[in-house]
Amino acid sequence: MKDRTPDGRTLVVDGNSLPFLNSWAYVFWMHGPDGAFRAQVVPAGSAEILGKQLGDWPRYKVREIAHNGGRILSLEDASIGGTTFVWVGPQHEIATYIGGTNVPLEIFMDWLAQFDVQDSPTGLTMLPRPGSRVRYGRMLAFNTIDQVCSVQIKPKGDVTDALPRSTGKRVRGGSMWRSDEYDEQGNLKVRSAIVVNDTTATTIVAAEPDDPAFVGVVESVSCGLS
Repeated sequence: MKDRTPDGRTLVVDGNSLPFLNSWAYVFWMHGPDGAFRAQVVPAGSAEILGKQLGDWPRYKVREIAHNGGRILSLEDASIGGTTFVWVGPQHEIATYIGGTNVPLEIFMDWLAQFDVQDSPTGLTMLPRPGSRVRYGRMLAFNTIDQVCSVQIKPKGDVTDALPRSTGKRVRGGSMWRSDEYDEQGNLKVRSAIVVNDTTATTIVAAEPDDPAFVGVVESVSCGLS
């Protein structure tokens, strides 16, 4: 399974016998002249579908315009005093949150104008335009294997200082460390594993701590960035 990351790299994930539930989604941080900000890239339509499933949609003041081969949504939530802006393309959407209400659509449009956005079935890239003085910071890719586990992938360079110092178990995807969390009664509450190789640090969290399918994913999945 190959996917283009927003910063133009290629994410390759293979070895899992169970399919992923969705396309890969990304959360990433940018740094520019106006400070740092966070955005996400998810499959097109996700913000609207999730808002309606959670019952939040009726609370939003929704504005919509056509823009740059897609459409822009402004989802204003007066109850929290903030606005989510979304550019929806043919395959993916880009979303970011801005504090405040009555935020002009032009604010988001000016932000998008700093990037060359290319949307395709193989992934969405949004590369800073020359002269924008915007650069990428940290990035996280995430997906789910239904009823088995969630998978979060970070570039190894983003988390080097937080990696275990001990020697991990060798698995197909790299070196693996397991982590178990217990409740106050001593019952196993959360089981997860981190698998690290030359390019990625992948955290896999079990839906059910004692599910043997989780072990199969941890020992077989391989994730790489190039």
